[in-house]
Amino acid sequence: MFKDKFLFEKTFFKQVFAIVLPMALQNVISFGVNAMDSIMLGSLGDIAVSGANLGGQPFFLMSMVGFGLAGGGSVLISQYWGQGNKEVIRKVMRISMLAITVVAALAAVLCFFFPYQVMSLYTHEAEVQQAAAGYLRVISIGFVFYAVANNYMNSLRAVENVKMSTIVYAMSFFVNVFFNYIFIFGKFGAPEMGVVGAAMGTTIARIFEFVCVTFYMYFVEKKIGYKMHCMFKIDMELVPDFIRYALPVIGNEMIWGLGATVTSMIMGRIGSTFVAANSIVNVVAQLAQVFIFGISNAAAVICGKTIGEGMRDRAQKAAHTLLLMAFAFGIISAAVILLLRTPFLTIYDITPQAKTSAYNMMFVLALTQPIAAIDIISIIGILRGGGDTRLALALDGGGMWIVNIPMGILTGLVLKIPAQWIFLSMRSDSFVKIFIELKRITSGRWIRSVTRDDA
Repeated sequence: MFKDKFLFEKTFFKQVFAIVLPMALQNVISFGVNAMDSIMLGSLGDIAVSGANLGGQPFFLMSMVGFGLAGGGSVLISQYWGQGNKEVIRKVMRISMLAITVVAALAAVLCFFFPYQVMSLYTHEAEVQQAAAGYLRVISIGFVFYAVANNYMNSLRAVENVKMSTIVYAMSFFVNVFFNYIFIFGKFGAPEMGVVGAAMGTTIARIFEFVCVTFYMYFVEKKIGYKMHCMFKIDMELVPDFIRYALPVIGNEMIWGLGATVTSMIMGRIGSTFVAANSIVNVVAQLAQVFIFGISNAAAVICGKTIGEGMRDRAQKAAHTLLLMAFAFGIISAAVILLLRTPFLTIYDITPQAKTSAYNMMFVLALTQPIAAIDIISIIGILRGGGDTRLALALDGGGMWIVNIPMGILTGLVLKIPAQWIFLSMRSDSFVKIFIELKRITSGRWIRSVTRDDA
């Protein structure tokens, strides 16, 4: 029975963990950057933490669009990778790279010249708004550098090249922390800049990543052979394919990102105490979920590649096995959160109210992890990798806007119940979506070939 539905082969698990482990390491590095930012700013109080958190929301929204473009391109890239068609892979990369460069440039101009107007959408607290606007103006300088580098590294993951991005992010971590320390606290003769100093460190790290990626692209990478100067050579025959399969992913990330932005606006109106607590909880969640997001990336690559190779039955078994792994790592993630919540909060210099809220919210986060893990891997990994991007869009976007946001408004702004219950209500969509996701995956209707013979 198990052999008919699951893959218990050494070669399969070796393939999975060849992607999962570097991705998990990347997620740990990303956690380290966010944790160090949070810890350094946490020593300056709630306003600094809230300012950086809200000031980073437009960047988060732009990055969601970037992930959508790269993820949508990866739907095509992974299946063409299964066919060994490198020329088409390069053409897809050109389309996604040009699109994200334009989007990032427009976002940078808006946020650099109108930071106060943008931040007025998030909070009415004058001190938080001032801190957030200063943070936003500086990090907007790095938008294009980040977008290009991130798009390239995400595209390479679809062809099972994850080591390069791990190395780049590891080096970037030290660059980020070093310059954060200098500019936040005014070390080595630099001015003490507080929240703006954190943005300076982040921007320098983004530029460093861009330099590393450009060097790798032109002097090291030989597997695909994509070059940045070719991004304007668009093959119009592939644009309809890109739109058909990538647009739902782009829409997914944009709708989800906009929803997360609205969620941040709701939190900003609940108060800086809730914003500070939530930002700390998100840092812990990021650490606890490193393997979950690693498996989701592996699922997208493996499922897409297997379908591209024409092995539908194996793709179905792979999906079942990955769902089991998701549940197991969800339980592990919950245990990590419960173990970390007390010692982690001791390093923050925030108000007692914010600490109590964060402590209780982490308990809720732990309880929801096994279900959330299946939800994440189903949408980001299996459904996208299989080409079923429209359902992924409907579930992810619908869950955010139909469930999470209305529940956040009701519980946080109308009923004003305790923080942990507001937090739970704004994560409740997974409990609805999981039933639809499992039914779809077990039916096999998620498997769709997105390649074409004349490509």
